[in-house]
Amino acid sequence: MSIINIKSRASYLMVLAVLFVLASCNKELEQFPEIATPVYPTGPGIAGAIAASPNDSLYNRLLIKSGLSATLNNNANSYTMFIPDNNGMKLFINAISGGLVPLNAPDAVFSGFITANIPAATAAGIVSYNTVGLKLPFSSVPTTFPNYPLPTLIVLDPVQPFVRMPIFPARGTAFSYVNNIPVTCVDQASSNGIIHHVATIVAPPTTVLAGLIYADPNLSYFTAGVARADSGQTGLNKFDSLLKYGVTNMTVLAPNNAAFQTLIYGTAYGYALSLGAPPAVANAQATGAVALGPAIFSNPAFFGLLPAASVRGILAYHLLASNATGSYVPIRVFSNNFSSTPASFVKTLVNGSVGVHPGIMAQATFTGPSVTSLKFTGLGTFPPGGAPFSGAAANAVSWDKHAVNGVLHIIDKVLLPQ
Repeated sequence: MSIINIKSRASYLMVLAVLFVLASCNKELEQFPEIATPVYPTGPGIAGAIAASPNDSLYNRLLIKSGLSATLNNNANSYTMFIPDNNGMKLFINAISGGLVPLNAPDAVFSGFITANIPAATAAGIVSYNTVGLKLPFSSVPTTFPNYPLPTLIVLDPVQPFVRMPIFPARGTAFSYVNNIPVTCVDQASSNGIIHHVATIVAPPTTVLAGLIYADPNLSYFTAGVARADSGQTGLNKFDSLLKYGVTNMTVLAPNNAAFQTLIYGTAYGYALSLGAPPAVANAQATGAVALGPAIFSNPAFFGLLPAASVRGILAYHLLASNATGSYVPIRVFSNNFSSTPASFVKTLVNGSVGVHPGIMAQATFTGPSVTSLKFTGLGTFPPGGAPFSGAAANAVSWDKHAVNGVLHIIDKVLLPQ
């Protein structure tokens, strides 16, 4: 009997529990406030503002050719555009026409050139690269080094649409820039965006750094050095992989062939002397090493002279880096981002393994907003043993060669990290 009573009481408790749950479930659902319908701005969008400006008529012609006017007039979205006025467009068209369209030609000639000679896809690429998908007053552009990348409308990876090609505005005291193009006027407002004017077209890059470097016959030693340095490495530990990886930001200081020939001659000459060779014999051996050309990097007979680890360290010293994210990663630095102050330093990928390394001494010389010379000094000297940063500076013989994944500056001397 007692067992029956216990089971009965348990059944009543279960029934009460079910009734309690049912009663709870019958409560009215909590009412949430309705989501307000967005109120979008009215008036001409950013493309309309460009079309309404007589001094932007040539860029408007490019915008029409691109087919993006309707997209940029959509007041449900926000945009910032970096565009040149008519004078800046004339500089661009004069350049890409090889001078066939002179700067003093009538506006109609420039407009006709855009219509007839710039493909729609090219126009769309330029306009997309000149556009950022947010409103950015120029006072919000950082002044910090390195530049802060902003995503443009160009998608780098179709599978990941938020991976965009970046553009790099930089706000300065005397001059401001977008990439390496000076800013001329800021904060022209439209209903859905802001227009900043620049001196000429900020053109999108079309190849990765590997494409720029490997195709340059004056960088064949650097190319061979990359292969030597990558011996035994895998993945993005390989310089070759980094140079081909589109989704990154890098700055490469690439010594030209003459710079590597000087280094190889000096290294071979010093090595021969250390083994007791007379100066004449050392000179002959060093001259023979240089005569091998870039193939010296792949010749096993010279692996002792050019160990892969040593070549790797030298190349790492020619890739600029920053630890702004907590670890040293490559950065993109245009010529105008370097300081004009003497004894200014920039870190390199060497700092990834030697955090206390002082980096490279860099100095830009400006004439107005334009960089007219660029110098880099390495820590080490050749022959070894000199005081730190006492060696001759490397001069940039060309700079601001822009790639999808970085910037290339070609220099006339190999920098030594120690």
